Parts: sequence; structure tokens; C-alpha cells
Amino acid sequence: MDSEALAAMLHKDREEWEALVALLEAHPDESLHDPAAPSWTARDVYTHFARWIERSTDHLEAELAGRTLPPLEGTDDEINARWQREDSTLSLAEARERAQQAFERRIRAIEAVPAERWDGPLAEIARADGHEHIAAHRRWIVAGDEELLFRDRR
Repeated sequence: MDSEALAAMLHKDREEWEALVALLEAHPDESLHDPAAPSWTARDVYTHFARWIERSTDHLEAELAGRTLPPLEGTDDEINARWQREDSTLSLAEARERAQQAFERRIRAIEAVPAERWDGPLAEIARADGHEHIAAHRRWIVAGDEELLFRDRR
């Protein structure tokens, strides 16, 4: 990935993150998903991103060091449910802080990758929990009776 592509990716990541945070802050205690989906509040969305971003950043760092991470047990839905249960005691403020720290760590880790190390697999890891994952969740969010489905503006 060249420096222009990297800068563009991180710019999109930051834009989507800020939009997600604004949406979550506007609806902090509501169930944010369709009634047929698992009931997640802003806290749950924050902890979801904290966990996945931590995992993908660990993956990036492991790849750079020539190590592999052990696989997570279960399907994505099972992992999400397990992590939601484990993080259910966190307050909204704690969840928000954890997610923000994970996001900032991710950005620093990506920015620290030497230019000569970028290849297809590493770029894929770097993109894993960026703007596309964030935008996908924003599209799923429904708050109250009003649908807050944010479609890609591009």
C-alpha cells in the first residue's frame, strides 16, 4: 500500500469512526438494532468495536513479527454474543473509552508499518476493522421508531 492509499484509508476510517461515535452518543441507551436482531445499545456497539479492533491490531502486529494468533473459537455471531456477555458490566463511559483507545492504537499501529512491509495480506489485515466494518454497523442501526440507516455517501 503506498502512502497515498494509506492516508486515504485512514482518512475514511476516521470519518466513519466519528460518524459512528456521533450516532451512538445521540442514542446512548436505546436498543439500536431491528427487533429481530440482538438487542445492542451504544455500550454494546462500542465494546464490539473495541474487541474486534483489538483483535485485528494484535493480528497486524503479529503478522509484522512473523507470529500467528490462535484462532477465536466459534462463529462471528457466537464470538460477538460471548464478548457482549463478558463486557456487559462495563458502563457506557468505560466502553466508549475502551473503543476509542483501541481505535487510536489501531491507527498508530498502521501508521508505524514500514512502507516496504506493505503487501496484500498485511493490507487486508489493516482494512479488517476500518471504515467498511464501521459503515456496515452504521447501516444496521435503527433507533426508536426512526430508521437511522446511513447509506454510503460516496
